[in-house]
Amino acid sequence: MIRLFSAIAVAATAFSSLSDARAQMPDPISRVREIYFVAVEKEQAVEAGIAAIREAEDLGILPEGSEDQGVLLAYHGAMITLRAKHAFWPPARLRHLNDGLAILDRAVEAHPTNPEIRYLRLLSCFYLPGILGRGESVQGDFAALANLLPAAIDDFPPDLYSMMVGFVLENGAVQKPERQLLEEALVSAADG
Repeated sequence: MIRLFSAIAVAATAFSSLSDARAQMPDPISRVREIYFVAVEKEQAVEAGIAAIREAEDLGILPEGSEDQGVLLAYHGAMITLRAKHAFWPPARLRHLNDGLAILDRAVEAHPTNPEIRYLRLLSCFYLPGILGRGESVQGDFAALANLLPAAIDDFPPDLYSMMVGFVLENGAVQKPERQLLEEALVSAADG
């Protein structure tokens, strides 16, 4: 019986140490997010971002099917679309683009009300030529973000939130009631 209690105590201590170690780790989404915005301009950051996503997945700290896991999936898709942006050979560009957009579409399908996932897909599709047929997803993401962002002001760092709202206001066909809510949210974020 004493051995059983001793084994339980050792297991509890190990679990507590593991929990403490996980709590001290940097937020994997924040890390990947930072790398993504560097990767938009710097090709070498794309592979660093994909490696950071794999590290986060290997840690197993994000519950299967969770919103956070969906956000990481979306960043993975967005990083692959950045491979297309930075690639030289047209067939490789098209392959990376199709692969990345398929991942982003899966992430949106699994978590349609997550603003960050919608924003990543929007950014990945907005500048594409119309011939690639992404106009419907762009319009859908603009509409979803116009509705989702006012309530998400506390879910993001103020600079990212302001960038998201500003992009939607500047580039989306946002109607008056949603536009007013977004503008008020933008002012609140700035006052933050």
